[in-house]
Amino acid sequence: MIDYQTIKLADNKTLEYALALPPGFDPARRYPILLALPPGSQNRDMVAWGLSSYWLPEARRRDWLVISPAAPAGVSFFKGSETLIPEFLQRIEAQITPEGGKYHLAGISNGGISSFRIALNNPDLFHSITVLPGFPPTDADMDNLAALKDIPVSMFVGEQDTVWVEKMKAAQVRLTQLGGTSALDIVAGEGHVIQRLAGGRELFDLLDSLRQNQSI
Repeated sequence: MIDYQTIKLADNKTLEYALALPPGFDPARRYPILLALPPGSQNRDMVAWGLSSYWLPEARRRDWLVISPAAPAGVSFFKGSETLIPEFLQRIEAQITPEGGKYHLAGISNGGISSFRIALNNPDLFHSITVLPGFPPTDADMDNLAALKDIPVSMFVGEQDTVWVEKMKAAQVRLTQLGGTSALDIVAGEGHVIQRLAGGRELFDLLDSLRQNQSI
């Protein structure tokens, strides 16, 4: 089920988020947890679209827990709201415990851009990063990619999404230069919305393979 909740953070800021629990959820168990950042305006409608299009059905089948926050007051997670994520994750750990003490991070479009910003600010929080598509939002972020060299980064982009392709190629080159682990899949015949990944099977095949290499 999807449960929309709100949480009050420091400075009286409120964050709304979707919490999708696997069937038979056991609060005493440590689950693999995906922090899924929505595309576009990153509002509640975009949270729902991202969950239904890419994450929920397969997450339920594989006993993953998914958290997807909405950007408060229209301030996206790479233009200011990214600063809320560490406290948000710390607070929700009163309800859920991530496997291995870290989260898997994923984002679609603006959520992919946000994923880079959040991971660069807090690399110790994440097992992996998956973007479809996404890239470091600024030159300063690109210069700081050394912070991610120990985190596997998986990137998907449609071949027709040309501006994003070039920026993601540059990010992969830089990560490779730094000795990081990264993969870039330029999906033939696709544009900005990558239909091949709809339903999430390929994405969760990837995420489950990454789990095998993490410290649990």
